[in-house]
Amino acid sequence: MPRAATWVLLGLSALLAIAYGVLGPGMYESGADRAIPAALKTSGIAVLALIAFLNRAPLLAIALAFGAAGDALLALGDATFLWGAGAFLIGHLFYITLFLRNGLGFAAFKQPPRALAALALIAAAVVMTGLLVPADNSMFAPLAAYTGVLTLMALISFTLPSARWLAMLGGVLFFISDGFVAANLFHPQSDAALAFGLSFTGWMIYWAAQASLCIGGLALSRVDRTS
Repeated sequence: MPRAATWVLLGLSALLAIAYGVLGPGMYESGADRAIPAALKTSGIAVLALIAFLNRAPLLAIALAFGAAGDALLALGDATFLWGAGAFLIGHLFYITLFLRNGLGFAAFKQPPRALAALALIAAAVVMTGLLVPADNSMFAPLAAYTGVLTLMALISFTLPSARWLAMLGGVLFFISDGFVAANLFHPQSDAALAFGLSFTGWMIYWAAQASLCIGGLALSRVDRTS
């Protein structure tokens, strides 16, 4: 796929993500059919999946497609929330497979910066889960399991060669964005402006995560095809 076309589609994905970030909350509040904001929410990541598909990166395309499905299921309401988390979890497994095929192995953690980053991420996962998800909530166990897989995905991204820093950044940003999701879900803000700001920020961090994984993953897929 021509590089220029990749960047055009990436720009389209960004515009769709911004549109959802700005318009989505109002759509939910208006009582409109949730399928409408769900479709808009899904569109940006679906375009990223299309980029991966057109660039002949199947593992990456599948990971992003499951991310798009997860977006739709989360947007449709509480009844499908855990199904959405499950879709994201499957997507993380495909990211993990891609990273394991292209990484330096766990010997990479012999390098102090990578080891420290890994320890910091694990500590953040434990603290984030404990602080943001109420232990007596019925979703605590499945969300803790999901957070474990997400954390593993980000950790394994740290084994990639340094030149693939964009994919590593994507893993970390994905982890951060999930903190916003948990905070908005279990600790909603009463101030409408603050709630919108946190929602928009978390959403755009998530989009940046998937975009970084997409563009960084394309380089990994090219290595896979030529090795």
